[in-house]
Amino acid sequence: MASDPTLPVRIVSTGVYRPRHSDVFDARARIASRPRAGIDETASMMAAAALTDAAGTTLALGELDRLIVASIIPEQPIPTTAILVARRLGLAAGITAYDINASCLGFLQALESAAHAITIGACRRAGVVAVELATLGLNEADAETASLFGDGAAAVILAAAAPSENSAILALRFAAHPEGADLCAIRAGGSRWNIRRPPADPGDYLFAMQGRRVARFTMEIVPPFLDALLAGAGVELDRIACLIPHQASPLGLQFIQRLVRDSGVHVVDIIRDHGNQVSASLPSGLHAAIASGRLRRGELGLLLGSAAGISLGGMVFRY
Repeated sequence: MASDPTLPVRIVSTGVYRPRHSDVFDARARIASRPRAGIDETASMMAAAALTDAAGTTLALGELDRLIVASIIPEQPIPTTAILVARRLGLAAGITAYDINASCLGFLQALESAAHAITIGACRRAGVVAVELATLGLNEADAETASLFGDGAAAVILAAAAPSENSAILALRFAAHPEGADLCAIRAGGSRWNIRRPPADPGDYLFAMQGRRVARFTMEIVPPFLDALLAGAGVELDRIACLIPHQASPLGLQFIQRLVRDSGVHVVDIIRDHGNQVSASLPSGLHAAIASGRLRRGELGLLLGSAAGISLGGMVFRY
């Protein structure tokens, strides 16, 4: 298989926002605690805070000329959450700002959009932020599923890599398997079922997942996808310093760890105190990898995720 085209972009910085409140579970539970947003912690507020954290004291958010927000549930139908975030941050008029919804792969899809825009010269510096209030859509009667999910936001600032820098995206790949479309769903709240056309079952407004079927399906399709992703990047798994998987579930993380156990690659696992933060999961894991020193400049990282659909996505990059 031919290598994917290299995108000469650099992850300049990362940042996170963790809601002030956490639900604490039994010490024996697979998830010890998960963050839950309060009524004053809106999507635009959390996204703006994550971007501010990414900027820190050395970057000016006013230098951003593109802002992309990934989320499964916007703060409101219109305008976009990206516009609301831009207003909160006081970003300049004329900035390109838009939302992307690709379920748990929203961050990766947004990162791809920003990377291509930078590569073709459509923008110089982009802010990509994923934000979720997943707990609002949970069916608390389904304790096994409901306890998996948490709220939060995480962001990266992306820019062109200078000729003297070796940062780059080596491969980006996505694969949808629509035969799994009914395995994870929120069936109401869009144009099919809504306040004017209410569903027969009010529970259709809440998230529903056939967990075991999702796990079996995903475990079958991940290994060949990972092989194709690495081949596209032109690297072997043992060259990867850090694998950052979507924090889908403890079972899913155990599967990933078994899949790569002979390679020596470090697998980021933050689910015990974050839960599954949907599209904010991958950037939260990326931030944890960098902040902990597990992923250092010049090393290879791998982002790997799955989403409702069922869809897979992955990125090999040199940080």
